[in-house]
Formats: sequence, C-alpha cells, structure tokens
Amino acid sequence: MASKDKKLEGAPKDYNKTVQRNSTFFRAMRNSLHGIWLILVRERNLRIHILLGFLILLVGLHLGLNRADWLWVAVAVFTVISSEFLNTIIEAVVDLVVEKRYHPLAGLAKDVAAGGVLVAVGFEIIILLIVFQPYVWRHFGIVTNFSQFIHDFSK
Repeated sequence: MASKDKKLEGAPKDYNKTVQRNSTFFRAMRNSLHGIWLILVRERNLRIHILLGFLILLVGLHLGLNRADWLWVAVAVFTVISSEFLNTIIEAVVDLVVEKRYHPLAGLAKDVAAGGVLVAVGFEIIILLIVFQPYVWRHFGIVTNFSQFIHDFSK
C-alpha cells in the first residue's frame, strides 16, 4: 500500500499530480482559461449557446439596441452560459463520485442541473422577446406606441 508521500505505481499519469494553490495571479488566469477551453471542447450545448449568443449580438447590432437593452441581453445570454458551466461542474463531480455505478441521487443531481439550464434558457427567451419586440416591429413598420397610433389614426 502506498503512503501519501509516494506516487502510486501503475496509476494513470494524472492520478499522481499534486494539488496546490495557484502561486501567482497569472497561474490562476492560465488555469481559468484552460477550464474555459476544456468546457468549450467538451460541451456541445455550450458551443450552441455561444453561437446563438453571437447571432443575438449580430441581430442586436443590426436593429440598433440601446444601452439598457444591451444590458438585459447580456444578462440573459451570460445567465445561460453560466448555467451551462454549473451543469458541467455538477455532472463531472457526480461522475467522479459514482464512477460507473448507477445511483438515483446521481440521476437527480444531473437532471436538476440540466433543468437549471432549461430555466435559464426560458429566462433568456422571455428577456429577448421583451427587448427585441419593439425593434422588430419598428423594423417592419408596425407602430408600437399606442399614443402614436391614436395620433396617426385621428389624422
């Protein structure tokens, strides 16, 4: 049996790594960027959310969103992306704990984490509908200001 001070023979290469705190800010930044890279490579759904966020950015630029509307759009998009990060964290920890075994609580944790992403997407859709509706209608010549509608109607 190996002691804590000795490396385990025959263990996978990563198994014998020691865990240390980040010694510098730049080391911490490098590790953070590595984590972002790993989730981008590993998680298809995150790549989809980022692609949709980019498309939302293009539509917002085309429609000329104002500053307050950009704030709401950014909150909505980054809420979904953050929830994908949390979902991946929960799935990884659950997989680490249960390994290849099935456990109902592991399924519950993963399902609830995925449900959290779905709730965030619902929040994003509601925000985007509220923000983009007047811009889209104006783009197609639909009057969204009721008083302006009445004024035009009385002419």
